Amino acid sequence: MNAQNSSGSDPLYVIDGYGLIFRAYYAFMRTPIKTRDGVNASAVFGFFRVLLSLVKTYKPHYLAVALDSRTATFRDEIYAQYKANRQETPDDLKAQFPWVEEIMVALGLPLLRVNGFEADDLMATLARVCTEQQRPCVIVSADKDMLQLVRDGVSILRPSREGGFSEVGRQEVFEDKGVWPEQILDYLSLLGDASDNVPGVSGVGEKTAAKLLADFMTMDKIYQNLEQVQAKGVREKLAAGREAAILSRSLVTLRDDVPMPMACRDQEAANGIDWQCFHVASFNGMAAAQLLRKFDINQLASEMAAFWKTDSATNAAPRLDDSNDSAGSIAQSTKQSNTIEHSGPASYDPSQHSFVLVTREDEIKRWVSQAREAGVCCIDTETQGLDVHNDALCGISLCFAVGLAAYIPVRGPDGLVMPEKSYRELLRPLLEDRMMRFVGQNLKFDWQVLTAFGFKLPEPWFDTMIAAWLLDTNEGLYGMDHLAQKYLGYTAISFASLFADLPAKEAVTSEDFAFDSAPSKAASKKAPPRFSTLPLDKAAVYAAEDAEVTLRLQQALAPLLAKQKLEKLFFGTEMPLVSILAAMEWRGILLEGQRLRQYSLELDIRIRETEQEIHRLVGHPFNIASTKQLQQVLFVERKLTGSKRTKTGFSTDTSVLEELAAEDPVPAKILDYRSLTKLKSTYVDSLPLLINSQTQRLHTHFMQTGTATGRLSSKDPNLQNIPIKDEDGRRIRSAFVPAAGMCFVSADYSQIELVVLAHYARDPGLIAAFTGGVDVHTATAALIFGVNASEVDPAQRRAAKTINFGVMYGMSAFRLSRELGIPNRQAQAFIDAYFQTYSGIKEFIKKTVTAAETSGGVSTLLGRFRTVAGINSRNRNEKQAAERIAVNTPIQGTAADIVKTAMIRVDKALAKAGLKAQLILQVHDELILEVPLEEKDAVTVLLQEAMTGAITLDVPLKVSIESGMSWGAMH
Repeated sequence: MNAQNSSGSDPLYVIDGYGLIFRAYYAFMRTPIKTRDGVNASAVFGFFRVLLSLVKTYKPHYLAVALDSRTATFRDEIYAQYKANRQETPDDLKAQFPWVEEIMVALGLPLLRVNGFEADDLMATLARVCTEQQRPCVIVSADKDMLQLVRDGVSILRPSREGGFSEVGRQEVFEDKGVWPEQILDYLSLLGDASDNVPGVSGVGEKTAAKLLADFMTMDKIYQNLEQVQAKGVREKLAAGREAAILSRSLVTLRDDVPMPMACRDQEAANGIDWQCFHVASFNGMAAAQLLRKFDINQLASEMAAFWKTDSATNAAPRLDDSNDSAGSIAQSTKQSNTIEHSGPASYDPSQHSFVLVTREDEIKRWVSQAREAGVCCIDTETQGLDVHNDALCGISLCFAVGLAAYIPVRGPDGLVMPEKSYRELLRPLLEDRMMRFVGQNLKFDWQVLTAFGFKLPEPWFDTMIAAWLLDTNEGLYGMDHLAQKYLGYTAISFASLFADLPAKEAVTSEDFAFDSAPSKAASKKAPPRFSTLPLDKAAVYAAEDAEVTLRLQQALAPLLAKQKLEKLFFGTEMPLVSILAAMEWRGILLEGQRLRQYSLELDIRIRETEQEIHRLVGHPFNIASTKQLQQVLFVERKLTGSKRTKTGFSTDTSVLEELAAEDPVPAKILDYRSLTKLKSTYVDSLPLLINSQTQRLHTHFMQTGTATGRLSSKDPNLQNIPIKDEDGRRIRSAFVPAAGMCFVSADYSQIELVVLAHYARDPGLIAAFTGGVDVHTATAALIFGVNASEVDPAQRRAAKTINFGVMYGMSAFRLSRELGIPNRQAQAFIDAYFQTYSGIKEFIKKTVTAAETSGGVSTLLGRFRTVAGINSRNRNEKQAAERIAVNTPIQGTAADIVKTAMIRVDKALAKAGLKAQLILQVHDELILEVPLEEKDAVTVLLQEAMTGAITLDVPLKVSIESGMSWGAMH
């Protein structure tokens, strides 16, 4: 299918409709949400609460809801007992089905239902189409069957019971189930599913299924090698349950070829999906809210009305449904009521807060004076958008006492409120006061905004977003509104509600509702938020509240940091890093767009030549991006043997093609084709579009709160994922160049995670391998293979290197065998020899897991703590996944702490020495600086001293330093 009206870049979010409805109903089983007349409305309330949270959090451009068939499905024809033993759906839940659907229709949600198929099949079909058209797809579902869809570009969002969502990708599937997404189908086929009456193999549970697939990779290979299953009892169960397993696989296989109605207008979609059908242009929040209020769900109704206010009651998106049945009328089911919903968190009360607009010079001077006298002040900026180099400052909020905050505007609906020069002169005594302790939420953004406006600010003191992340690195939600609910029980004024009563021409999209978050790629594509169009008195309450709430959050979070002994890490490492990262983002890096555009033309030729070569080898043209056509070519025409099965046949993923490349030239060429097309679309064509028009440099965004281990990440663009091991990646990095008269200097920690492992394990052998002046992988190979270091061959060194790095990630013999291409037993022998050689590592792993079981988590050397869920689970797969996290986190987290400490030391050393060199990039364990040519030698010495002295370990830190006239010229 070919997309229409599609850029192919924005994800499609697909909601598992009835899965979410059932989940919402049972979430409130003990305390149902009821109307004044006693009607159960839990499913109605829960579904739309999750929907609103989804849209607020992820701001999807494309969205659909998949619904189950109203008739029997093909699975019922395969197996008459399918779902036969399911408990009868409660009547008070059944009654809510049509109500939820009617509200969805009123809101304008695109609904999909095809009789004969389950919602799962519709989601699988959309995932396939998205993959073929290189559009990301996000499935919103808690159904384990959906895990078989996870792959590059397809992920799962699981609604959590506490609110929010957990994101599930390939690694998360493995950590949860102990198998990879491509093995989920076989995993479920072996297990069966009692709730759906899918038989599975009797006596085979989660642990056994996971172990079997770890050993044999697929169910087909299990049965092909049944005599090699060591446990006799398991072998007998598998033999007896072969037919049941095959039947189960036919039931749990998701169909991805559902003939769905794909047009949303009067005409049929000529070439497949009309993406406009799923485009979230505008939802009719008023219509949905009116129906919600019939269930006394008033607070949620108000939130939805404010968030999705429209001027038309008829602009709802189309209903994509192949049946003519309509949902029952809510008006006939309940009585209208004005009863207020159950009381929730506190919200803005003018009698309890003084949020004021300050525009007179004397008033500003008074606020500045009082803030300086207080010594601690929360600041928050309001801007016209999220591009700190181009979007104007609207104003700044100040709060130095709970309940009292001011908004000082620089521009409003009538233009400038006061001359920008006067604004600077009035606020400079406060904002450039080196003795002030400034508090904020995502202060990195505010620092850049105020830098652009001409202020030279001191180092920020307390960032509530970072504090909340340190307290719980696993949560993933650190926006101010969420933190206010969590820690203060307070509902902040939503940005959307500010525009509820403004003319439609002033309305903003949901992309514009996040001023306390880092800039996003999606937001950068939209017109800037028109905050300055708000009346100043209305803007003042919203902006001042942000500052006041943030100050209260600081007062709530500070004692928690102290209680968890995180103050030193917070104030000594994370907070000093804020201004360093802000400066790095602000500087950006030069990118020669023309060089990449020329490279893009070369890639076009290589892609076309590769495509032609594939067609020549096959003997006819076909769509290489089509999974079905590729399956036909590889497994039917060329009669290759697939090693993995999916819902539509043999898999054509990268691992399969790599195996097949050994016996046929076509898979190897297809891998080349995929690599080239991905390289072109992801980097070569995309990066030049991100060059800032004002600075002519590319500005990535470094995320301090993006990982649970403490490592920095980058986005928009993600410069940490540019390929580094091949010439194509070097060509891309070569387009990153220093300014005239400067060069790049790169300082890279050598094998820092292995160094940290050696320190933790206190293993004499591993420490000696590092300190003996021999390559550590060669030394390891010599020890485990029992040869002299000079006799180690490349294959032995490769095996040792794989184990050295793999052991900290809990590498199994199965995985090692695949990576090295050796038998499973030989891989296990290598691992056994490794742990015999480095017994200290085995003891470290044991002690770390035991400590995690006792404390519920693990810490880095600098005190960073991470809770490890499932560490005491009785589920073997969950337990093993938790143990891998427990072992890896101290190593990777400590390495991250060292890199951050090094950045702080380097930044201070550069300033102390009066050098003009500047940090511009941090990529994993590497720092990259832009350095005047005359400073290169001095900076090299400085980096060596600052980085090797970041921390004292049993194994001295080593740093590799290079310089070059492009990023690609180094390494």
